[in-house]
Parts: sequence; C-alpha cells; structure tokens
Amino acid sequence: MYDMNRRTFLKLVPAGTLAALLSACGQGANQALPSPEPASTPEATSPEFVVRRFLDAWHAGDFDTMYSVLTPEAQAAISREDFEVRYRGVLAEATIYDVVTTLVAAGRLSEREGAAEFDVLYRTRLVGDLQFRPRINTQLGDDGNWRIAWTPAVLIPALGEQNRLRLFARTSTRGIIYDRNGEILATQGAIVTLGIIPGEIQDEGAVQGLISELSGMPPGEIAEKYAGQPAEWFIPIADIPFERSQANYERLISTPGISLRERAVRAYPQGESAAHIIGFVGKVNADELTALGERGYEETDFVGKQGIEAWGEEILAGKKGGRLAILSPEGNEVETLADVPAVQSRSLHLTLDAKLQRAAEAALERRKGSVVAVDVATGQVLAMASWPAFDPNIMADEQANEQRAALASSPEQPLVNRATQGAYPSGSLFKVITMAAGMEKAGLPRTDPHFCPGVWTGFGFPMRCWKSSGHGNIDLFHGLEQSCNVVFFETGVKLYEAGNTALQDMAAQFGVGAPTGVEVDETPGLLPTPEWKQTVMNDTWVPGDTVNLSIGQGFLQTTPAQMARMALTVATGGVVRELTLVREATDPTGVAQPEQFQKGEPPRITLRAETLSAVQGAMRAVAVPPLGTASGVFGNFPIPIAGKTGTAETTPGQPTHAWFTGYAPFDQPQIAFLGMLEFGGEGSGAAAPMIRKVLEQYFGVVG
Repeated sequence: MYDMNRRTFLKLVPAGTLAALLSACGQGANQALPSPEPASTPEATSPEFVVRRFLDAWHAGDFDTMYSVLTPEAQAAISREDFEVRYRGVLAEATIYDVVTTLVAAGRLSEREGAAEFDVLYRTRLVGDLQFRPRINTQLGDDGNWRIAWTPAVLIPALGEQNRLRLFARTSTRGIIYDRNGEILATQGAIVTLGIIPGEIQDEGAVQGLISELSGMPPGEIAEKYAGQPAEWFIPIADIPFERSQANYERLISTPGISLRERAVRAYPQGESAAHIIGFVGKVNADELTALGERGYEETDFVGKQGIEAWGEEILAGKKGGRLAILSPEGNEVETLADVPAVQSRSLHLTLDAKLQRAAEAALERRKGSVVAVDVATGQVLAMASWPAFDPNIMADEQANEQRAALASSPEQPLVNRATQGAYPSGSLFKVITMAAGMEKAGLPRTDPHFCPGVWTGFGFPMRCWKSSGHGNIDLFHGLEQSCNVVFFETGVKLYEAGNTALQDMAAQFGVGAPTGVEVDETPGLLPTPEWKQTVMNDTWVPGDTVNLSIGQGFLQTTPAQMARMALTVATGGVVRELTLVREATDPTGVAQPEQFQKGEPPRITLRAETLSAVQGAMRAVAVPPLGTASGVFGNFPIPIAGKTGTAETTPGQPTHAWFTGYAPFDQPQIAFLGMLEFGGEGSGAAAPMIRKVLEQYFGVVG
C-alpha cells in the first residue's frame, strides 16, 4: 500500500445487487439508473467495470491506473502530477487516516454517458468521521471503453471544479507541571512556522516582504523555497517566536498566500532535577499515532514519552479541534464540513517538593543510586531522586539528535529511574519483614534467643555474619537492631519449617515484588517462590533458599520504591499505601473545577500489636547508641529516627549495595525514606549519611 502521508488506506466494499437508484444531472435528469445486467463485454455494457477499477486503484495507491482511465477532457484539465497532489492534499489537510467506500449504483444514462454513486466514509484524526455520496460521471469512448469524467467533486462533492479544502485548526497549549508549592517543573512555549500556499498568493511582493520582515530571510531565498511547489501545499519558510506572530497576527492572516502553523516547544526550567519524574516529550511515532486514535495527533506533533509527561498525556495535551471548510477560489467559505471545538488542556500539580528533591539529588553526590521520601499520612512522594540523570530539554529537542542518541545508548543508563526501575537484592532491609514473619508465622517472641559466634554452620558449611567476632547471645529484637545475620539465618529455617512460603507471604503483604502504584514506569522486581524456581530454573525450593531470602539475598530483586513503601507500612502501623506523585489537575482558564487524584482504600497487614511494637522498637534502636547500626549517624540527630541499614552482596568481586530506610519522627511519623547507592559500600557508612542530609532539609536541622 502506498504512503498517503497519514498512513491512509482505502477499503473497497462490494456494491452487492446495485439496486439503489441514481438521480442524474444534465442529460437524463431524474433518470433512474438500473443495476447492470451481466454481459460478455461489461466494459461496453455498463460503467460499473471502470468505476470499480478506479476505486480498486485508489485502494492500491495506483495513481497511474486511476489517471489512465480518465476521459481525455479530464486529463487535459489536470496533469498526472497534480492529480495525485490533489488526492494526497485532501487527505492530509483533513487529517484523514482511513477511507471506506461502498459502491451504491452504476449504469448508463444514455448511449454514451453513464454515472455511478458511492458512499465514502473518511475517518479523520481531528474532526471525526465525514460521510459523503460523491457522483462519478462516465463517458463511453470511441474505443468502446468507459472512462471517468473526473472532477475534484469525486473526492468531496462540494469541491466542485475550483474550490479548495481548508482546515482551520484549534489547538490547546500543553499544560504546565508544578511541584506541590507551585514551582514550575515543565512549561510550554511555542514556535510559529510561517508558510506559503502558492496557489493562494495574490501579491507575491507583499507575501515575501512580510515574511522577510518578520524572519530576516531575504525575499529571493523565500521565493526559492516555494518555486515549483504544488499550488495547494503548505510550504514551510521560516520559524518565528510565538510572541512575534501574535504581535503581527492580523497582518499575517490578512495576507493571502501566508499560512501559520504553531509548533509547541516544551521547556524544563529545573534541568536535570526531577527529570525521571517529569519525563519528557518527543515527536509522535507510528505506534503512538495508532494508539492515540482520533485525538487529532499528526506526524509533527509531540507526545509524552516518559514520566508524568507520558502518564498525563491526555490531561496535559487536551484535544485539538478545528473547522474543516470548503473555500472558493477567492477565499470565501462555501461550506463548513465539520466544526469541532478543542478540549482545554489542564495543568498537573505534583506531590513533589522541589526543594527537598534538590536536597535528595545533592545528597547523592552524583553517585549511582536513588533517594525516595514519602509523606506517611498520604503516600505522596515528596522526593524521588535518581542518578545518573539527564536534561529533559535535550530529549525534547528534535535538533539534538546526537545528544539524545548518546543518552539512550549510554551504558550508565541515565534514562532509567533507579528508584522505580532499578531492581536489586535489598540486603538486611529485608530483615524487617523476616522479623515480622517470624513473630506472626512461626510464633517467635521478640526475645527468641540465639547465639552468634560470627559464623553459622547450620547447613554444614560456613555462612558468615557481618561481624566476624560475633554478637554472642542475642535475641530477635536486638538481632534487627544490630543486623545479626545468624539470628536471621536461624529465623529463616524456622519460617521454612512453618511453611515454605511463610516468608514470601509476609513479604507480599508488604508489597515486595509488586508495583507501588506510583505514576511513572516501574518494574515489579522479583519475590522468588517455590513455583517460580520450579518454572524458571526447573529446581526445587530448599531451606537454604528461604535462609538467603531472610537476609534479602538469593533470588530477590526489589526496587527502592518498594523498600520505601515497606518502611511506610511500618510507620503507618500496617497500612500498605500506594505511592502517588499527582495531587490534582487544574484548568488554567478557571472554567472547570480542579480534579483531585486519590488512591483507593489501602489494604492493611494483619499484625498483632506485639509484633508491630517489636518491629517499630527494633527499628528505633537501629538509630540509637551504642549498638544500633545507624547510631553513629543519627545518635545526635534531634529528631528521633526509626531505620534499618542494609549492605547487599552483589556480583562476586564487586562492592556491596548500600541501603538505608526508615521513618521519622519515631513517635509521630511524618516522612518515610529510602536511600540506596549501587556498589556504594555499607549501608551505615554510605546510605545513612546521605539520608541524614535529606532529613536535615526536611526538618530544617542544621547539620
């Protein structure tokens, strides 16, 4: 199929019995057209054959065949090149992407004249469906073959011989994205392309002079751009700022031959800050054009590609509208074919705090990793930082091809939001879940006793605690406080004995291995189960798998956002809130009321009061001297912190991932947090100090 500039295609539907009647014009007016009788020479008997051939050729994009069956008079009136231009031009101007025809009737009107009528349905991107019943007049040639007496009315009846089709588009400026305090994260500008429609020029000097004045382009260069171009085409000449076009709008639209096309330009004043959350826009591709359907998008339009720009596309973009009209050669409107109002775009107000976001990004210090901060009462994300980052202005700039390609192909993966798309073993952060599962599923008390000599040989081979000298006698509560591996190895064994998925069942309730609900792309990660291992690895789940999982190692792959939600769940007393980044959408015109975005009722983990109290108390002890693993960082912090450090083993020979999560204040939680550094070392030495900087900003503490 040929390219009709909007991936247009034609479907030919058979006419059936052709029982409908045509009303003739000219000779034989009001004469009924009978259905043709079968004959040995259908070409001479009825014009149906040539009409079908014409429509079939249209379907195939075969303009040579279409033109070849025109009458000599029709061919004298329009060249082969202009014939194709006329078809493509109508399809492009009306934003037609699909054409369906149904032959209604065809037959003779006299010995040498015939006619046919067909129903045509044009599906457009901008003004909805258009339906017409064009008439095709035919003539019997001296060679005994019928030919098409073509005029533009075959496309749309009101086009007649000389009229033109014109779309007056209505656009809606893309909405602004704000942070929670009204700071602009993404805004909208516009560039206007000045163009010329050669066939509409009345005063060539006036056209060239005005465009030259506004663009600085010499008149001769302007003339070269549209010389020899089809009369009906829009020929782009130069881009000018939107403000300049508005200041000269009346002059521009009153000069025949000049046409304006507005092009949106997206701007991100924060640069790299919150880039993974805001996302970026880019030129619509073929798949997106198909998916967006009848929302008025064209090949030159931009759509959200990532982040909130993609999630909120329908809200931020609104919907184009337009008036499709038939104009006389003098430019007067003959008929309005469709008139569709634009749908106003709306602005989005996010939950992000731009100042806290910048503090989180600064705390990362350009190290690979992420920081997440969440409001405990609502699940609203206050900050979500990821490094490496990128400048969304580059991704939205269609001229910056090399820079965009470099970002997309970089082995550092700067376009990946590590907070939601990075999947890692969580290390000792998972011990929070293991402790809760041990108390709930295996019936262990918080004082469940253990002895840590620094190494555990429960499976006949050494498995080490991070403290090589061992913790000595220690219970479950203090095992979390001091992150003793031996305590959790032995708890893992007891959980396996309680049910080989007891630990996974508790982890699933905390949201591990599932999306958090946040409005940007995220991976679910992997919460390994016996079924998963059997299916993927064709192997049986063994006690050692549960023991590995109990300390956040083995097959586990979780995201920083999921671990932040785990801390949030402890802070809320078991309420598993979905994370959210969007607060409301507002109409910049003030006509429509703001639309609030709220998540559904969150589920609650069934935890006994003593379990919840023990887990919360142990997390508080993590930040308290002298034994808490984060006490060196938060021992003197004026706000009471509950937390958990994590140091996750990675590929052999590579440094460990550093984690720290928790919430504050301990007694009246306001904020849950997560810090993670890829190959960053120990959680207590790398991730916890990073989070302290974020909390200093949040609570206004001088470091």
